[in-house]
Amino acid sequence: MNVNNRMIIMMAIGILPALSACADDQNGTSNSPIVHESLTQKTSPNNTEQPISEKEQMNMWMMINGYRFEVTSEDNATAHAFAAQLPLTLDMEDLHSNEKHAQLPNALPTNASRANIIHNGDIMLYGSSTLVVFYKSFSSSYSYTRIGRVSQPDQLADVLGQGNVQIEFSRD
Repeated sequence: MNVNNRMIIMMAIGILPALSACADDQNGTSNSPIVHESLTQKTSPNNTEQPISEKEQMNMWMMINGYRFEVTSEDNATAHAFAAQLPLTLDMEDLHSNEKHAQLPNALPTNASRANIIHNGDIMLYGSSTLVVFYKSFSSSYSYTRIGRVSQPDQLADVLGQGNVQIEFSRD
């Protein structure tokens, strides 16, 4: 299926009432950039990265209009494959005034499940190559594969704004 067909399907799905039941979750109003300490990945003595153990989390970041958000990643094949593509800058389109989405350059492994509740700050994969950053909480009957979550999403909706936005994802 080509990108245009995926976008048509995604837009068709988007008009269903299940996705229009957004709960506005805009708690923060400060205009200062968000920067948080995070866990760092272990390195070997020769400074090469080692595989992340089950109890460690990857250090990922999302930069939007000069604001830096820490992303706590899931410990799954999808999150690891996404991290392997970083750094990555995506032009993300707005959908339903509750999410930004973009096609990834490469498909990722999936293990989709019904989300039921989408939370402000969730970062998920729709299908095998559509990255979605949610900035409002709402109920959903759609299936996604979880990649991670913005650690402090309070200002996310304000920073993302309305319309399309460019988001940089990185590991440091």
